[in-house]
Amino acid sequence: MGDSGGEFESGKNQDDLIMQRQREIEKEINESIMLVGDKESLSTLEAEYLSDEIYKLKVKDLATKYKNIRRTRPDGNCFFRAFAYAYFESLLDHKEDYNSFYNIAVESKKKLISLGFPQFTLEDFHDTFMEVLAIAGKEEPNAHDELHAAFNNQGYSNYVVVYLRLLASGQLQQDADFYQHFIEGDRTITEFCHQGC
Repeated sequence: MGDSGGEFESGKNQDDLIMQRQREIEKEINESIMLVGDKESLSTLEAEYLSDEIYKLKVKDLATKYKNIRRTRPDGNCFFRAFAYAYFESLLDHKEDYNSFYNIAVESKKKLISLGFPQFTLEDFHDTFMEVLAIAGKEEPNAHDELHAAFNNQGYSNYVVVYLRLLASGQLQQDADFYQHFIEGDRTITEFCHQGC
């Protein structure tokens, strides 16, 4: 047979090679993209879509509502991380909202336990979530920087994401009758929520 260009190495498990390459790509992404990026002008987004008229119009529409964007690492957690960061950042400037949300967050652990989540599992995630949330309650000039640093610390950031996932799972299970109609196949809400475990 002819040369395959070195793509297939006999004697090596191809699954291992694929996994090794995947880890290399993940490492490269982790080293080059922050979990939560710095603020960028929307004009940087517009520059990325110069050749696409539809996206240019969408970016112009966004510019009527927002001044900046923050990019998040595309690691499968970007929605929860982006949501948490944006919300916590908004709480820095809205103390009444912060106080209200803080009280809800404190009580959320009890609610999850009442839904059957094991307390032992929740403790660390809830504690870290509350620790990062507490930064949003600070009235110090460096609170924005401290919040940004916390969300770019893999440990803190991932624990916040996991706790938000637990809250979402709890909400789905609490209102299972409503959400059941959005689940494809014959799975229950509980089965859906546990599929990634």
